Amino acid sequence: MADVSLFRRDGREDADSVEDRAQIILITGLTLAVLFVAVVLLLNTVIYTENLATRGADAGGAEAIEFRDGVTEDLIEIMHREHRNASAGDVGDEFDARVATYARTVADLRARDGVIADVTVTGTKPGTLIFQNETSTGLRNMTNRSGTTPDWTVASDVNQTRDYQLTVDSTRVSNDESGAFAVVTERPGANWSVTLSNDAPDAINVTVSNGTGNGTTSVSKRFPHETGANVTIDLTAGTVDGDRFSQLVWAEGVQNGNDTYDIRYRNGDEAFGTYSFVIDDPDDTASDWSSRPYVADALYRVDVEIRHRTPELTYGEEVRLAPGERDA
Repeated sequence: MADVSLFRRDGREDADSVEDRAQIILITGLTLAVLFVAVVLLLNTVIYTENLATRGADAGGAEAIEFRDGVTEDLIEIMHREHRNASAGDVGDEFDARVATYARTVADLRARDGVIADVTVTGTKPGTLIFQNETSTGLRNMTNRSGTTPDWTVASDVNQTRDYQLTVDSTRVSNDESGAFAVVTERPGANWSVTLSNDAPDAINVTVSNGTGNGTTSVSKRFPHETGANVTIDLTAGTVDGDRFSQLVWAEGVQNGNDTYDIRYRNGDEAFGTYSFVIDDPDDTASDWSSRPYVADALYRVDVEIRHRTPELTYGEEVRLAPGERDA
């Protein structure tokens, strides 16, 4: 009987051990399953995040960026058009009215695609547009309105200038640099100038002089072009017919953000062409359309808020419009 009792007790103990091991295996399996699911979810999250990062402007972002760029180009063109028609009325009010019409049209068109689009002017900075275009007989020289003063002040007490472009007949500038037409800026302690001369019919010489209390440095560069062609010099961009001339960049030699300066023309009878620029110095009494060069009210800068909303993405940005301004 003792042996039987011992046998039965041992048998019960063996069954309990097997049951315990089974439970441990089951719990371990469930734990591993949960861990595997968690790892899969984590990997999916990482992959999704990485896809979003690498796609950049996709998933609706590209459409929003395209909308912003298109609106920016359109509003700059509206600004240019209002400047060209500045004599017809107040350029600021006219611009606001055109933008309001444009915004309504854009909103209606985008709404058809399920997009909420908003274009709102949030601020403007008035300025003055000074320009000379061609006469009925062709290009005019760079003298004052009366045509009798070759050395004269075009604008005074200027702080910022944008979109400054000159177009000249390269065959009608002086061959002698010392007596050639020059754009000169004067501010306390420093002068800056660009001189246009020509020693050949198929090129123009551009000389930039930067003068301070320590002396004056001059850099000249010759720009070949088609014989007899007009040449466009962009002072604020620093280019001659699109070719870069780093010393020519207006902001490098003139604007320092503190001092005001005067813009003068020297030897204006030694060049024939057109020019235009916008300064941030509005003058309520300056508008004068009696003769070239003209002076008109203008917008120096416009701030615009652009919003583009879809079910997938809400995009918004404040855009500063000051075309032709360095680093604008």
